[in-house]
Amino acid sequence: MRNLANLFLGLLFVSVVISGCKEAEEVFYVNFPADYQTEFDITVDATGGKVSTNGVFNVTETIDPTTNNDYQTYIDNIKEVDILEVSGEVLTIDKDVMLKSTILNISNGDFEATWQFTDEPITEGTILVLDNNNGQWDAVGNIMLGKKAFTVTIDGETDQDDVTFTVLFSLKSYVTASPL
Repeated sequence: MRNLANLFLGLLFVSVVISGCKEAEEVFYVNFPADYQTEFDITVDATGGKVSTNGVFNVTETIDPTTNNDYQTYIDNIKEVDILEVSGEVLTIDKDVMLKSTILNISNGDFEATWQFTDEPITEGTILVLDNNNGQWDAVGNIMLGKKAFTVTIDGETDQDDVTFTVLFSLKSYVTASPL
């Protein structure tokens, strides 16, 4: 009976030490913001009396998460990426249009996040909120955990031809890394 009590106390001691080590490690975790932006210059050509282009456009930009100094410093020890916000803002536009059907896609080849816009009017200053309704932010977090460059693509159609606009894509995240 005495041996059983000693065994129980020993196991209790070991479990406290192990859980304490994990909590002690977490005390030393480093947290930092990792925010990224890129501009999309979108041009929908004029028809010029020829066959209509139907307002079709497709643009792609690349974002490299290692351009953030903290991300680069802790790249091998990143534990978690929390996405705080993903958005697009129309910075300039030469005439108001409607996005008839538009898809914004973020991908690194392993994971992807997609948002769809249908009949969305855009003017200068319009903010396109890229929400987490279908778990897209989780996918973006996984993309950033991939620790490599990823693409952001906007593929769509406007209700008018002969329009030029600029969209600022913004991604705000909070990264947790272990310095050890």
